[in-house]
Amino acid sequence: MKCSDFTILVAEDDLGLLNIYEKSLSAEGYHLILVKTCERALAELFEKETNLLITDLKMADMEGFEMFPLLMKNHPQLPVIVVSGTYGEKVEDFHKKGFMNVKAFFMKPLSMNILKPKIREVLKVED
Repeated sequence: MKCSDFTILVAEDDLGLLNIYEKSLSAEGYHLILVKTCERALAELFEKETNLLITDLKMADMEGFEMFPLLMKNHPQLPVIVVSGTYGEKVEDFHKKGFMNVKAFFMKPLSMNILKPKIREVLKVED
């Protein structure tokens, strides 16, 4: 499968970062859904088929950790990549809390040169 076969939901309340995601990932060919709140992210997951969630942990409407139990209940197979500047978590920390769908955790600021290969790995994108 190639990049254009996948839809990525990006939940980030920083508009500058949301624009970077949009430019960088759409250039790769991914279909994107961009939202500024956890609440909107959860709503979009019910409305549109999504292959990957990239989310910040701390947004204006709720902490990402509040979102994870809902994700696990309603979308247990959806892979998640967390990108945050406020927590020093590791993937193992999410797994200990039962959030097995977290495939990667990155601290901000994050280079797209680091994120893009991880997305390809998680989605199993063919070259």
